[in-house]
Parts: sequence; C-alpha cells; structure tokens
Amino acid sequence: MKKGYSLLVVSDDSQVSRSFFLSRRNMIIGGAIIAALLIVAVIAALNYATVYVRAVEAEVLRRRNAQLEEEFAKVEEIRENLRVAEASSRKIKVMLGIEKTPEVVEPTIAEISPNYTTIEHLIEMPENIPSLLPTMGQISRQFSPGHYGIDIAAPQFSPVIAAASGSVIATRWDSLYGNCVLVEHNKNYSTFYGHLNTIDVLRGSRISAGQVIGTVGSTGKSTSPHLHYEVRFRGESVDPMGYLPFFVKF
Repeated sequence: MKKGYSLLVVSDDSQVSRSFFLSRRNMIIGGAIIAALLIVAVIAALNYATVYVRAVEAEVLRRRNAQLEEEFAKVEEIRENLRVAEASSRKIKVMLGIEKTPEVVEPTIAEISPNYTTIEHLIEMPENIPSLLPTMGQISRQFSPGHYGIDIAAPQFSPVIAAASGSVIATRWDSLYGNCVLVEHNKNYSTFYGHLNTIDVLRGSRISAGQVIGTVGSTGKSTSPHLHYEVRFRGESVDPMGYLPFFVKF
C-alpha cells in the first residue's frame, strides 16, 4: 500500500464529495517546485530592485549633467564677454597710444625750463589718431611678421582717404609698393598707403581726416588692385586693426 496523504473535499451536508490522494513522493516534488518558484520570485524581485535603483541613479546623473552643462555654458558666456571686453580695452589703449609700457622718466624739480609744454599740448587730438578705414573693401591680408600692415582688396580707382588729419611728408614711387604716400599725423603716429593708382596730394600739404589722397591701384609688386595700409607708432609698425572703429566688421 502506498504511503501518503488523502485530501477530502466535503460538501455542506457533510457528505464526501471527492477524495484526493497525495503520495509522499508527489508532495516532496510539489514542495520542491514551490520552493524553487519562491526562490526565482525572490531573485527576480532583487534584480528588479537593482535595476530600479540603477535607473534612479542614471536619472539623477542625467539631471546633474544637464545642470553642469548649463553652468558650463554660463561660464563660457562670461569668458567670452571678458574676452570681448579685453579686446575692446586693448583697442582703446592702442588708439590712445598707451598699449606699450612707457619708459621710466626720472623727475627733475631743481629747475623749470622756460620752454615747457602745457598739458593740453600733450593730449593727442582724436582727429590725429588714424581711426578711419582708408578705403571700402575686403581685408585680403592681415598684419603679421614680415607684413607690416593690412591689404584691402577694392576695385581699381576706388578713393583712398586719409585715416586721420596730418601732413603729407612723402609722395613717391617705390619698387615694391608702387605709388605710395606717407602721412605724419603727430609726433607719435604716421600712416602709409601703397599700390596707389594715382596720388592726389602734394608733399608738404596739410590734409584733414577723410580727405581723398589717391585711388586704389595695382602698382609696384601687385597681382590685383588693392591698398597696402600701415599704421606706425613712433616709427614702428603696429596692427591697423587695433585702430579701426568697433562697428567695422570683416
């Protein structure tokens, strides 16, 4: 006789309706299956909890990265604003002739020269600072070592104007720059204009800022019509772009 357990299903009137016999072997197998299902359910729940925690961490990291990117963009904007402000400050310094560190001057108080210069004469007038674009065109070559000015490509016969008021100290032919003009604006500044087609001013004449001094050409060593323009500060060539108005874009 098989050993096991009988399960009786009794109706409400106490009559046996059905009987089920479970052997010990089947009960052990059933118990093992239930235990295995419980273990699988526990493992699945643990895995789900781990995945959920990682998903939450990933969302937190995503939001943090978004905040960092926003903060980084603000830092870059501030850095760009500082760069623009620094560039503007440098242009102003260059225009005023104070970009370079001034030489140390030892004070002398023992005597005063009768030929002293008043402070009004030491201040450079705005019209004597070369801040005008000498001709309308496209900058085809920038200031660089070995090229002591900028080249402005423009149609032939385009007018060339003086970048500031001053005196014409030279009008000549040069083997490199062709027809050229040199204008002295004050003791610090002078400007040079090369490759001119025509020269419309005389040596020694006084000119005003914006006055036409010649026309664009391709004289000298030149492959196409353009103006070679230099700004010289105390005899040394400096970048003319530092003197142009801020609203001029190239």
